[in-house]
Amino acid sequence: MTVPLKAKRAAQSTGLRMLAIALPFVCTALCAPLAAQTITIRLLNGKTGLPLADKNVTLEWSPDYSPPGSVIYLGKDGIGTVNVPIGSEFFIMRGGPKIGKEPYRIPFINCNAPMSDMIQVSGVLKRGYVPGNTCGKMTAVPRPGEIVFWATPKPWWQPDMQ
Repeated sequence: MTVPLKAKRAAQSTGLRMLAIALPFVCTALCAPLAAQTITIRLLNGKTGLPLADKNVTLEWSPDYSPPGSVIYLGKDGIGTVNVPIGSEFFIMRGGPKIGKEPYRIPFINCNAPMSDMIQVSGVLKRGYVPGNTCGKMTAVPRPGEIVFWATPKPWWQPDMQ
């Protein structure tokens, strides 16, 4: 009688071990679509290709997302991240607001080539997005989940009112 009982317990133990091993993988596969999607923004100087530090960029989401935009702070390395709002399919990029006491002033010159359509979130997450650069010959390689924003510092002699 002890032999069949040992075999039964060994089978149960093996089944529990397999379940313990498989459960994290199943949970990861099922929970992954529910995780927040993140996009990285790189603000690069259109003339030199170097990062522009301590600036803001705004992404305006659609359809029907309220509030209408996400302001992303780009740190000393010119990089910032944003979580994509649930249900957002497209967005547009714009510079600003300017950091400091006068946020309505122009923070930098936008060097992105004019875009005919809004940028598709799924395309950025899969392939990345690098717009044309109208201020120089610098280029960048698109990376999945990343957007490049081309800009140049505003010259001191140029008015900065919007």
